[in-house]
Amino acid sequence: MAGRPHRPPAARAVLLAGLLLAALLLAACSSDRDPSSSPTATRQPVSSDASASTDATPTATAAGERDLDVDRLVVPAASSGLPPGWRERFVVPYGPGPESLGTAPGGDSGSLDLGPEYGAPAPDGTWWFLDAAKRRLAHHDADGRYLGAVRLGPDLLVDGTLFQWQLPHVLDDGTLVAARQEPDRTWLLRLRDGRPDQVAVDGSFAPTYSDGRLLYGSSAEGRPVAVDPADGSLRRVAAYRTPSGTPFTLTPARRLRLALPDVGVARALPLVTASGAPAHVGLQVRAGADDVLHVFLTGVGEDDESVQLVGATSIDPRGRVAEPEALPTPFPEADPGSPAQLVLAPGSSTPALVYVLPDGVHVLERTRPVDLPAP
Repeated sequence: MAGRPHRPPAARAVLLAGLLLAALLLAACSSDRDPSSSPTATRQPVSSDASASTDATPTATAAGERDLDVDRLVVPAASSGLPPGWRERFVVPYGPGPESLGTAPGGDSGSLDLGPEYGAPAPDGTWWFLDAAKRRLAHHDADGRYLGAVRLGPDLLVDGTLFQWQLPHVLDDGTLVAARQEPDRTWLLRLRDGRPDQVAVDGSFAPTYSDGRLLYGSSAEGRPVAVDPADGSLRRVAAYRTPSGTPFTLTPARRLRLALPDVGVARALPLVTASGAPAHVGLQVRAGADDVLHVFLTGVGEDDESVQLVGATSIDPRGRVAEPEALPTPFPEADPGSPAQLVLAPGSSTPALVYVLPDGVHVLERTRPVDLPAP
């Protein structure tokens, strides 16, 4: 049709999957005023902040001492490098060879090269990446060295050719799971003992968190749900749970609402920028084996919407919240758009970040335990 921009099949697949996922995440945002709502993870606009290039490789920077028990969250502007206690663990570059990950055309007229749909660490320390362009699941060791790959057959690709899997998680038993959206339901990809298959979910949801056994996310109505990857069964829940079974809720609106029912904690911390203006953020959350919650925050402030806010904080089992530390922006042009940067291996208490950058997929990790207040 004249005047209509052409999108290659891979780009149309990414666009459709992104629209369906965005609809689920927006539904979750509509319930942010409800303290029992699920954690939300929304992708915010890319910043034009000159202090943090969207395409730069993160490097270490110095920072002052952090406050380990705050009563409001000052979400920092994206940094140009990594804060103390973080390092770049490895980079998997793009390329045609099997040891490299692929890129697919995206954006209007396929003008952008989009990277993989992120990755997740396994209990044995290895990593799985959703290599959409090569229609495979790429396996790498703890230092990023290529171990092999599992190619997906036509039965696991939309229309036999299109890779639409997103939001990877690895469960306690080593099963890799990912999701794709259809208008009326979600499908889960499962890789168990080297054999991939899929199972239909009893409804629609966006799996943004896992306790190692179940997947958690928001339903199409914006309510928190849990899904069992063994059979796709879906049920409403009042809270997410840590790997040890501790319930919690964490929702951002103008305040970060935190509830830890087992210890009687219910807090609402204002979300602000460094100037004190209200901040509008989405979050990703992971829980360690020690019950510490790790939170990745991205958004913009009302004082300057051109500045990308990016920070990470931690919440101890007693509900004390550490001052956020500034991190580089995770939104370069190569980013496929899924809220899947924050990861944590089953059985671990150390968070990591996956950044899909123009030169490859960068895995960033903490080099020391998270600072928390003394008991």
